[in-house]
Amino acid sequence: MKKIILLAIILCSTTLSFGQQDGDITLGVYTGFSLTGATYKAITSLVESDSLTSDILSGNNLPVFGAAVDYRVSDEFTIGALVGVQRFSANITERAFNFGDTTYGTTPVTINMNRIYIGIVPTYQYETINENVELYSAVRVGFVFWQGNFDAENSDIEALSGFGGGRPALSIVALGGRYYFNPNFAFNFEIATGAPAMLSFGLNYKL
Repeated sequence: MKKIILLAIILCSTTLSFGQQDGDITLGVYTGFSLTGATYKAITSLVESDSLTSDILSGNNLPVFGAAVDYRVSDEFTIGALVGVQRFSANITERAFNFGDTTYGTTPVTINMNRIYIGIVPTYQYETINENVELYSAVRVGFVFWQGNFDAENSDIEALSGFGGGRPALSIVALGGRYYFNPNFAFNFEIATGAPAMLSFGLNYKL
């Protein structure tokens, strides 16, 4: 028994630590889910389930996909940059409506929209018992851009192709984490309050 306990102590004392050190740079890719995407999905599902509008409008969206870079300033702080893209699409079919002696109709339109996020992310790192595990909170300070393309028979709608707009975006990463399963690679997750994703999962690589 004493030999087993001694062996366990030796193994614990020689366990490798894979976490970040000062000056380390970590690259990451991720996918996630946004409130904008969930809202769009709920609206299109509601429209598609309605008997009056199901054959007029349909739409879908992809999860958020993005990349990040993180620089370790000290034991407690890192500074990074984050980009993310989410794609939305909709199709309006041609249909005529008669109201009295007047006929109204919809024009076939295919809509593709991209929601693009670019921001900086200062991060506070918590102290953890397992040095291969990192837990942190962060602030995301960035900008959300919208870019759209409209394919329609109606020239007035077609003129909207190239539509763009944007707004500032501020959100908080309530909790994020990495688990290093070897000296360079780690699994990553984040739970946040806003853009580009409220829940995300990814893979990180430490240079």
